[in-house]
Amino acid sequence: MKAKVSRRTFLTSAIGAAIAATVPFAWKSRVVARQNNAQFYRFKLGDFQMTSIGDGVLNVPAKVFAGNASPAQLSEVLQQGFQSEMLTLNCNILLVDTGTQKVLIDSGSGLLTDPTAGKLIGNLQTLQIQPTDIDAIIITHAHADHVGGLLDKSGALAFPQARYYISKAEYDFWTNPDVDLSNIQVDEKTKQQFISIAKKCLGAIQEKVTPIEGEREILPGFYAIPAPGHTAGQLAIRVVSGDASMVHTADVVHTHTINLWNPSWQPIFDATPDQAATTRQEILSAIASKRQLMYAYHFPFPGIGYLRPRSRGGFEWEPVRWQFES
Repeated sequence: MKAKVSRRTFLTSAIGAAIAATVPFAWKSRVVARQNNAQFYRFKLGDFQMTSIGDGVLNVPAKVFAGNASPAQLSEVLQQGFQSEMLTLNCNILLVDTGTQKVLIDSGSGLLTDPTAGKLIGNLQTLQIQPTDIDAIIITHAHADHVGGLLDKSGALAFPQARYYISKAEYDFWTNPDVDLSNIQVDEKTKQQFISIAKKCLGAIQEKVTPIEGEREILPGFYAIPAPGHTAGQLAIRVVSGDASMVHTADVVHTHTINLWNPSWQPIFDATPDQAATTRQEILSAIASKRQLMYAYHFPFPGIGYLRPRSRGGFEWEPVRWQFES
């Protein structure tokens, strides 16, 4: 069953919320994210100092992640997962200090989903890191909640000293005069807003972009894993230091229940849904079989854990034990 979601409904979704902030009737969440608790989590990966930084939260209807599932099937998963029909998704930004470079993977929402998200720069400053300290930003894909933070309120680069890395397929897709979003289950106006945001953000960094092709090293210790389907050229990222490694899955999977338990269920904003489902199954299976440490952009903060196969199919999320000393 394909879910065709109205514009009103979609504007409460993760990416729709970001887009809605650019139009006159700007969407505002009913739930304001409070910043009372820690918004960063430090840990080590080999010789790299890693920090998971909260960019805030997005409040999203659960049904947008299960476009080809029945309401009864989705309801069962939500009940089992202690979740409601409106989900709260974290936005987890990975900062890697290699000793010679400070590298961000994605930039969060910036001003696009205020007041619930766009907290990256403030939380970096809490860590005594300024935007000018960032040497490189690896962009997994060009949806608003991943690239909106590239620009400040004046439209200038928020991280002016950084070099930017993105897959060539992703960059070419969004900068093409004819962007094809025909498989996304939203109305035409919303599709055009997707395109407008991607073009604006990618256009601003065009002089500082290094395009990536295939499965290759991006920077020392960072390796591209092509992960198409959610977008044309989405990347997952393998981070390696010595014998230690971790896979940043970007939006290969959005929730630690719905699409993790049921990888074939299709979010309505996947550009090529069948390809996205195949990519999801392949990458998650590889992570589980290798007992690989995983970093998940939208999972509960800090988004670090392991996968194991479920007896009913799909995968179970096992968060890492919290480290009180990094």
